Amino acid sequence: MNNKLMNKQEAEQSAEPFVKEIVNCIAEKRYADIEKHAVFEEISLSCFTELIEGFLELNELPYMDRFEVPCNFSPQYEYHQLSCIVYKDGSGFHADYDLTTDGELNDLTLQMDFLFAESGGFIVKVLNAHVM
Repeated sequence: MNNKLMNKQEAEQSAEPFVKEIVNCIAEKRYADIEKHAVFEEISLSCFTELIEGFLELNELPYMDRFEVPCNFSPQYEYHQLSCIVYKDGSGFHADYDLTTDGELNDLTLQMDFLFAESGGFIVKVLNAHVM
C-alpha cells in the first residue's frame, strides 16, 4: 500500500508506459500480448478481443491508432486522451484512455485500474473497453 496519495498528474505519468504498451498491442492486433502488461479483471481476453474487433467492424474502422498518434480533438485544454482518478484510500487509481482511428476519437475508451502492490509497483488491470 502506498502511504503517499498521488495527484492526478502523477497518476497519469505512472500509467502512461503501461497504457502505451497495451494500446500498441491493440493497434497491432497482438491482443494476447496485453497479458504481459496487465491482467484482465471484469472481462476475459477473448471477450475483450471480440469487443474491439466487433467495434471496428460495426463502425467500419480499419484499425485503432498506436499510442503515439496525436488526437485531433479540440479544444485541447478541455480534453485529455489519458485521464486518471486517484482513489482516496491511497490504493491506486483508475485510468481511461480514449482510443482513436486516424487521430479522431472513435467513441471507445480503454478502462483500467492501477493498484499499488506490496512490491512497490502496480497491479495493472484491464477492466473493459467501453463506448463513451
